[in-house]
Amino acid sequence: MKDVNPDRLNNTLSKQYRFDAMGLLRRAAGLTKANFSSLLQGSVVLFLTFVVLGVFAQQYITINDDGSYVFEHQSIIEIVAICIVAPLLTGLYMMGVFVARGTKTSVFTVFQFFPLIFLLALTQLVNSILVQLGLVLLIIPGVYFYLASSFSLMLVADRKLTPISAIILSCRVFNAYWAQIASIFGVFLLLFASVPLTLGFSLIWVLPFYFCMMGLLYQELIGEQGVSTEASENDVKESSFDA
Repeated sequence: MKDVNPDRLNNTLSKQYRFDAMGLLRRAAGLTKANFSSLLQGSVVLFLTFVVLGVFAQQYITINDDGSYVFEHQSIIEIVAICIVAPLLTGLYMMGVFVARGTKTSVFTVFQFFPLIFLLALTQLVNSILVQLGLVLLIIPGVYFYLASSFSLMLVADRKLTPISAIILSCRVFNAYWAQIASIFGVFLLLFASVPLTLGFSLIWVLPFYFCMMGLLYQELIGEQGVSTEASENDVKESSFDA
């Protein structure tokens, strides 16, 4: 595993980081507002990609009279979909990271990580398998793996970690503050649940807010390689946290 910011990461893993979930949400909301255009454009790219993949896959689905269906070439289509979606999803997560670091982003940032398509797709595939196995077993392990692996794609893209190393480190970071991180996911669960009530219009804000939130979480808990916590003193003062 490559070295990452030792001060910030060690503080997180040793539970010395003062985690203020509400302060983090407020800060993420402000960053989303300030960078709304690029985050929304990136979210639209991902949304349209899902639409195109859905239309493409539909022609291979045959619905029988009894309501059952046959999905031809399902495994191949799913692998192709992962190879396309994983780099785009990573691009959006990294847009949130860049925003948290004060770096300008554009919609083209979404496509920046396609050179890592193999590693990112493999990471996403392993995550999906772990989640599905966990859901089949006792449900709770599946939910755990879904939440705990949240930082893995960013670690592969930002730190060039191997998929397994990224997943393990992501789980360790999550375990250190599982209750606080889960509470943030709970907020977004409620936000996404409200989407049908707004006929989908709330996604215009919720999606950019989500990716900005995840990027900010990554930056606060793991940080930038080679940049010490002390060097980020100004950034910390602007937040409601103390690392």
